[in-house]
This record gives sequence, structure tokens and C-alpha cells, in this order.
Amino acid sequence: MRITIKLGGSILEEAETRLELLSQIAALALKDHEIILVHGGGKSLNRRLAQLQMTSKFIDGLRVTDAETLQVAVMVLAGEVNKKLVAEMSGFGTSALGMCGADAGAVRCVRLSGTPGYPEGIGFVGKPTEVNGAFFNALLEQRLVPVVSSIALGPDAALYNVNADQMAAACARGAGCTSLVYLTDVPGVRDENGNVLSEMNETVIMDMRSRGIISGGMLPKTSSCLEALSGGVSSVYILPGSSRGILTRFADGTLTEGTRINGTN
Repeated sequence: MRITIKLGGSILEEAETRLELLSQIAALALKDHEIILVHGGGKSLNRRLAQLQMTSKFIDGLRVTDAETLQVAVMVLAGEVNKKLVAEMSGFGTSALGMCGADAGAVRCVRLSGTPGYPEGIGFVGKPTEVNGAFFNALLEQRLVPVVSSIALGPDAALYNVNADQMAAACARGAGCTSLVYLTDVPGVRDENGNVLSEMNETVIMDMRSRGIISGGMLPKTSSCLEALSGGVSSVYILPGSSRGILTRFADGTLTEGTRINGTN
């Protein structure tokens, strides 16, 4: 099975949870599953910007990424966070390759600032549009685990900060993955009564959005889910990363937690 797994939020911050998940990813790789690991790192970036006395600014939920902020984002996401994950993966006996979207033109993007539906003045923020599937195929055929930071290459050969959920969706569809797994700090997608939905599709998502049930950070995440499904990924999962053995149960088909999003209506 070829899978893209996205790791982010507080999951990255909690060492015990992060290492438990990485050990499961390593075990899946050793069982010949092909894994692409995509990560964020916004909290680490916020800390580094604060240390440098730089203000974190957001417009409509998007981080304003001027040239100076971009330099720090590359340093933290493609450097500090990425290489830490690679080192930790190696501790579990897995050959991991740290990279960002600029490497081998792996993930290309368009600039969002000023495009319809996006605010002006957000700087070097992009949305993934093209994935070098042959490159990912070559890595996976060598039994490597690509560890991908959310920095992509723009049409002007510049680096861009991109949303990690969108990066994961792009990698999943561009590399021909059967599944995309978002590991989060929530139990799944909740209905109007607060109950976690075990399964949903695009029709349900759009209905829940129209009624304001899906909101906040779950809005862009479900958008990324739908993008992956429209690109040929068979199913997408939003799973609680802190649930012990969650990826093992995902792989062996015994999941009882989280939400599965299917492409059929």
C-alpha cells in the first residue's frame, strides 16, 4: 500500500506521541508499505520568529510570509524540523530522506497573493499545483521514506511557504497513493451533536459546511481531503495521533477511531 501521512500541530510538539507514531511508520515501511511523510511545524516557526523578535502575522488564517519570514520558515521547516524527523526515523531503522518541494522540483506551486479568493499582501505563500511523481516513485522503489517539509517551488524559481495539509494532499495524488492519513490532535470530524463521524463524503462535508458545523481549522483540512479524492486518492482519514497504535490499526483494517472520507457521494 502506498500512503501519504501528514504529521503536524501539537503532534510534532509532544515527543512521546511523535516518537510512537514514527515507530509505527517505520514498522509499516519495514512491512513493504510505501510511505511519504509530510510535516508542518508552525509552532516551531512561531517560537523561532519570536526569538528573532519578528512578529507572526496572519490574514484570513494564512501566515504573512515576507522575504525575511520566508528565510526563517525555510530554516525551521526544511531544516530544524525536517532533519529532526529524519534522525528520529533512522533511530527506528528506517532510511528516511529529508527534503522540501524544491528538491528535484518535487512539488511546484502558484503564488496565492492577489489571486481570486486570496488576500493581497501575504507574500511568499503558495498552493501546490504539480508533483514530480517519477521522482517520488524512484525514492519509494529504493525503499526510502521521503520526509517532506511544506516548502514548494514557485514558477519564478523562488521558494514558497505552503499549507502542510495542502502539501500532503498534493503528494498523495501526485505520487499515486491509495490513502492519505492526517494525524491530528482531534478525534475526527464531529457532527452537530459533537459525535465523531466514522465515515463521510463530499455531500456530507458540503452540507456540514453550509450549516457552520465544520469550521475553523477543519475547513482547510476537509478542503485538502476533497482535493486528494478528486485527484484519484481512494480514501482519506482524519485520525487522532495520540491514540496508541493508530497507524497499525489503520494498516490492518481494524480502525475504530477517527473519520474516513470517501470519494463516492
